[in-house]
Amino acid sequence: MRRLVKADKEIFTGWGMRAVIGVVWLLVNGALWQFTHAQVVQQAGQLQSHLTQLDVSSSAQQVGEFSTLIRHYGFISEDQAAPVWLWATESVTFQFAEQTLALSPAPILEDCLPVVLFMNLLILGAGYLLSRWMGGLSRSELSSSQARAITSELTPTSITRAQAVEESRKVSVFAMVKWRLALPDDLDPQNHFNVTLARCFSKYERCSCKYLSSGALVMTLAPVDKVDVDTLARRIHEVIYQALLSFRPDLSRSAVKCGVCFYAKGADQAMVYQVVRSALSIAQSNVWQHVHIMPLNHTLSTSLRRAESEIIDDIKAGRFMLFFQPLFGFAQQDVIQSEALLRVRHRSLGLMSAGQFIHKIHQADHLMMLDKTMVCHALKALSKEPAGFSVSVNLHVLNWSNRDFVAWLSEQVIVSDRAKDIAFELTLQDFYQYEAYCAQEFARLSELGCRFVLDHVNAPVKIESLREFGNITALKLAFELIHEVHHSAKRRSVVRQVVAQAKSLGIPVYAVGVETKEEFECITNLGVDGAQGYYFSAPLLQLEQSL
Repeated sequence: MRRLVKADKEIFTGWGMRAVIGVVWLLVNGALWQFTHAQVVQQAGQLQSHLTQLDVSSSAQQVGEFSTLIRHYGFISEDQAAPVWLWATESVTFQFAEQTLALSPAPILEDCLPVVLFMNLLILGAGYLLSRWMGGLSRSELSSSQARAITSELTPTSITRAQAVEESRKVSVFAMVKWRLALPDDLDPQNHFNVTLARCFSKYERCSCKYLSSGALVMTLAPVDKVDVDTLARRIHEVIYQALLSFRPDLSRSAVKCGVCFYAKGADQAMVYQVVRSALSIAQSNVWQHVHIMPLNHTLSTSLRRAESEIIDDIKAGRFMLFFQPLFGFAQQDVIQSEALLRVRHRSLGLMSAGQFIHKIHQADHLMMLDKTMVCHALKALSKEPAGFSVSVNLHVLNWSNRDFVAWLSEQVIVSDRAKDIAFELTLQDFYQYEAYCAQEFARLSELGCRFVLDHVNAPVKIESLREFGNITALKLAFELIHEVHHSAKRRSVVRQVVAQAKSLGIPVYAVGVETKEEFECITNLGVDGAQGYYFSAPLLQLEQSL
């Protein structure tokens, strides 16, 4: 019975296709006929207009000119037209010299005939090929459906289980990549990486990427087998690295960091973004690990939903500590400044640094509350110390773009009466991105006596931008640039360039994350003015201990 139904369906599909082809044929021929008729009407109107302007004369010469004229407009007399045209079309009447002339549009029809024949042959050929293709498709569908029916009748349970297992192994991969390299100004990063990734990951059904204004590249690949996620993550890192080599041949793999999150169908995209940012942060904080992979499972999803609110609740409840990292000046042979570091006591994760939880906070009011807490407690600790003790504070870049926060910050600095002992730190990348706005807000605080330090310097700076800006008082070299710098000639070269630029600007250069004697001796020989790190001291709880 099933075969009979399938056969009837195939026959019906064949007749339906023939009917569609017939309708298309009729419509096209009707359109051609309307076009031909419009040509006849147009030429007839032009001929009639010309006839009304002719001189009524019957000389032989003018009779010949008259025949040429009507032939020019596509008409001939009825006795000159072939019988088939007289049968197919009606003659057109004209008024000339108080006489009625009946002329045949046979020349116009002869001109249109090749187009009509070509279109008909084209439709018939396309219809024939389409019907053959549909017939073959119907037969293949019938064969495959019969095979599926036989298979399902034999082992329906085993096939269902196999499909379920196969589906459970498929995940989507979301990756975020950042690099320490300035792309050419004339390059369109979106199109450049679109082409590169489409060529290298063409086997995946879904492959999309987007270049963010922050300088990060995000991409999604799906579906991916779980066992292939690790290999795919490393391939993503390698593809981006190879694509960037064309702009800087000596680029190190450690300059390209990749965070990857893989997740099942139906996952919350906001949580996926949080996880991949966390993975990228871990990769960036590790000198040797360039790729970090994190899954979005139920446990992590639940903790992420509560992460931001729990951290803010801890801060509101006072479950945090303020540490101070001493900065040692080589020329002074003493501590010249201390950096304020916030640590939150999380109920389940323990003592967390700002780098571990800042990427989990997204609401602007929470970021503002976090920085206000940092500033208030740093100023409170500073108030207990004599003049000359200096403290630096690292604030979130979004708060620098909030005029209310900057106004509040200015008021707090004025009330503290310690403006000259306060320095604010901003990463080099954030400074470049918000340079125009920073110039306005920094100028206001600079007038009060505050100083500004560019942190996380990992490449030569744009010296003209800093010279025009004028409010930067120091540069801090990034940890990944300093870590084991004595083993890398390339990084030592970068440090030399930054030191030379700083000298031309008349500002000092400090190193961050110095942990060994070899690193200390190396940066001293390179001309660095000071450093902080575990080689000198771990972060201290009390300000007087660090100073």
